[in-house]
Amino acid sequence: MMQGIDWPSLAFGIRMPGVGIEEFEADGKWGMQELSELGLLVPLPLNADGYYNASLTAPSLENVLFVADCIAFDHDSPTVVTPLQEPAAAPYEPIGHDRPWLPSNRTYRDTLDSVAQQAHEIRYTDMLRLRYGTYNDPLAQFSRRFTDRTEPLALYAMAIRHVDLLAEYMGLYRVLEAPRSSNGMDFITDHLDSVEEYDFGKLMTIPAFLPEQAKKPVEVFSVLKERALGRVEALTTAGIDTARHLYAIRNGLAHGKKDLILNDFGNAVDAVAADLPLLKLLARIAVERG
Repeated sequence: MMQGIDWPSLAFGIRMPGVGIEEFEADGKWGMQELSELGLLVPLPLNADGYYNASLTAPSLENVLFVADCIAFDHDSPTVVTPLQEPAAAPYEPIGHDRPWLPSNRTYRDTLDSVAQQAHEIRYTDMLRLRYGTYNDPLAQFSRRFTDRTEPLALYAMAIRHVDLLAEYMGLYRVLEAPRSSNGMDFITDHLDSVEEYDFGKLMTIPAFLPEQAKKPVEVFSVLKERALGRVEALTTAGIDTARHLYAIRNGLAHGKKDLILNDFGNAVDAVAADLPLLKLLARIAVERG
């Protein structure tokens, strides 16, 4: 650990499995300090000159959750906020005999970390490169970028924590419903044509280190865009209205009226998987533009 840091005053760190950890400055007021032995980034309060000052107010849980959601969104990979001190009680009490050697609060946090790792590994075969420069990176000006966008941002970050693709679809569709408090169809219709030209930024993979796998990095959003546009073309060729199609799948997941999607195998789920890249990019537009 770095010397001179008042660690007992810092309550939370951020775990980002699947993303390369590097230190950077966030919002001009938090120094994201690597805690390598725990695999965490810890926000430290910075003064106006960009230096850590232990007398400044440490980031609150709300502050850390916001930064974690921003990192998750920018890398399309889940993050987990982890207590640095004794973890709080688990939000529910597990059923069964007590295991005093394995406290439920620690088990709960460890499980969240594990699920986030698995969610990343379902989506990617490689690590992702951190998108932020060390100092004064416009992309790391989170408050400026997401002013009045914290709710859709949090919805997006929540959606990509899911391992199950049906739950991810439902979570991403909620992001489309948020900007206008509507069923999302009008948002899809208004923004579908902008997907092809929209600048989603660059998110690069870190190729494996094995010589036989040392290939060029993959740009994630380019792959998602190619898949999304291919899906739109397929739906259009088949005479299917894209907005109604995406909404119908949402309804099949959300309530029990008709055309229900009941499991994660079969033709219906194959369609959900094919739609996910398009839905994901639309949700990203909703977070950034509303």
